[in-house]
Amino acid sequence: MDFEDRVARRYDLTDEEGRLWAPGLGDLVRLRTWDIFDRFLPPSGVVVDVGGGPGAHAAHLAQQGYHVVLFDPVEKHVELAKTRAAESSRWTFEAMVGEARQLPLDDESCDAVLLMGPLYHLVDAHDRELALQEARRVLRPGGKLLAEVISRYAWVMDGSMKGRLDRPGAFDNFQVNIESGLSKDPAKFTDGEFWGYLHRPEEVHAELSLSGFGAIELIPIEGFAWLLGDLEHRMNAPESLLRAIRLTEAEPSMIGCSAHIMAVGIK
Repeated sequence: MDFEDRVARRYDLTDEEGRLWAPGLGDLVRLRTWDIFDRFLPPSGVVVDVGGGPGAHAAHLAQQGYHVVLFDPVEKHVELAKTRAAESSRWTFEAMVGEARQLPLDDESCDAVLLMGPLYHLVDAHDRELALQEARRVLRPGGKLLAEVISRYAWVMDGSMKGRLDRPGAFDNFQVNIESGLSKDPAKFTDGEFWGYLHRPEEVHAELSLSGFGAIELIPIEGFAWLLGDLEHRMNAPESLLRAIRLTEAEPSMIGCSAHIMAVGIK
């Protein structure tokens, strides 16, 4: 089973649209991501959303006035994104099938590139390098890259939070996560499971730097807050919690406790 088959099958069986709108954690991820967009994207221009899924981020950014082009390798996602884009003239955007390693765009044609999935679904370092080089190619000088990764210990924290530590094989899988960065031992992979690569913070920083990006910043998306037992309740009035996460986001020791990390770089 190659990379595309694993990922496509996963998304055939799961609701990616629902993930970002789920009460509690979905709200946290979505609102924190949009807060990071507000602070780090250029004020206007062309944004390319690579691996943009059903278009939640694309619609949000289009509504903010950006010209958004979405690419995703999963046809189901592209169809959902097209439907969303057609719902209202307030958030119209383009959506088409495509993937991070080969973008059908001209050199230096974009102001920002989002990689909100490719850097963890591309488990081979060479493929991630190709994706980053493509992003840099299509960016104008001074353009921004915002690339999301999953942190190396996310599976351990998630299993602890959900009471799954006593499940058979749990610690064997954690060892695979920590030693190889893979979400699962390839020999034990089951059709439909999540397949991805888990980064250490310093590793994603190095990947962006080697691909020619500068002024790199790492921002925890969920921060510590995703581990709170009463998260769903807190997200009913999220302003104070979001403020607390932002207060701690620049502390290096806090980055690795986030499930997702946003790496920001400039061409």
